[in-house]
Amino acid sequence: MRTDDDREYFNRRAEAEIEAASATENPAACRAHYQMAELYLERAFSDEEDAASEDAPAA
Repeated sequence: MRTDDDREYFNRRAEAEIEAASATENPAACRAHYQMAELYLERAFSDEEDAASEDAPAA
């Protein structure tokens, strides 16, 4: 299970990626920053068990 510190870290990283996305004029870089922000937010708002079940092969 993620700790509050983990969630805070992932939220800060997502915010930094969103800021970087808004600061760039390169569309590919902007898209990449938003994709990274999305991944950080997914980690911030999910439990490790959720992530592990997504990686497990289907029965």
